[in-house]
Amino acid sequence: MTRISYTSSFILILGLSLISDFIERIASVTMEMNEPFKEDFTNQSSTEYRDFVRRFNNTVIPIYKKTVDKFSHVAHIILSAGRPLSQIRKRSLSLKETARLKVDHDVVLAIENNIEINSTYKNMVRDVIGVIADLINSSVPTFNVASGFATETVFSVNDVCLKVAEGFPSDYRDYFQPALLEGKVTCVTPCNAAHSDRIICENGGTCEVSSEGPSCYCRYTEEVWYLGEYCTLQVHKVGFYAGLGTVAVVAVITVAFLTAYLIMNKRTVKRNKDIKQELVKEWLEDDFEWPPQRETSNTDENGQTSDSDIF
Repeated sequence: MTRISYTSSFILILGLSLISDFIERIASVTMEMNEPFKEDFTNQSSTEYRDFVRRFNNTVIPIYKKTVDKFSHVAHIILSAGRPLSQIRKRSLSLKETARLKVDHDVVLAIENNIEINSTYKNMVRDVIGVIADLINSSVPTFNVASGFATETVFSVNDVCLKVAEGFPSDYRDYFQPALLEGKVTCVTPCNAAHSDRIICENGGTCEVSSEGPSCYCRYTEEVWYLGEYCTLQVHKVGFYAGLGTVAVVAVITVAFLTAYLIMNKRTVKRNKDIKQELVKEWLEDDFEWPPQRETSNTDENGQTSDSDIF
């Protein structure tokens, strides 16, 4: 049975919960550039895509870092066709070839895990919107933004626990559940009172999470053992040993009685067998006398009489 090994990046509270110092929140950003869209932009392995991302990182990332206090990094840069670059286009060009380049990306914010996390997030999204406005009004020739906006994303506390428990084996992750404790999003196990399916260990037992799930570890003293799934069963050592001794005595007496009975029964059977054999032997050795013969007279049809022996 393997116990959880906590890493230094998490704070352990009495072995029952995990807290991350920072929670990642995302601001979704869309920009449209003053440059035409190219089909190669959709291929992230193409030279055009890589060159644009390099320009983006060199121009936009430094502004995010400078302006947005909780900025962490940018993720999921997707290039696609936006609105028409100009209302007038040549007949020989397709709509995509005259469309603006649209840049979608996520701005990841690392916000302190406290009671003000939502208000801080809203402020950071406003700062991101400010960065977009600065880019639109700037005169940077290598990165000319025509328009853009940033929107808030839905916050899921379940995602927080999935992120916090990433370093643990999959056997443990399902046991964590988000809860708000002291203004912080906390990932708790059934061993914590804030869990919706809490396990209560009675009589001083402790709840711990192993690879087999949460369970109670019962304590024992010099006088009492505590047993059962939730340590509710008490076994007194004195009574246990006394009962064990009584059972042992009864077992010894029972074995002795059965042994004596079997020995006596065996002797009785042997004695009866010997008596029968003695009687048969005496009967065979004694002289046997046949009873005396008797004669009867028979008269035939001619009136003649004859004698016959009867045994």
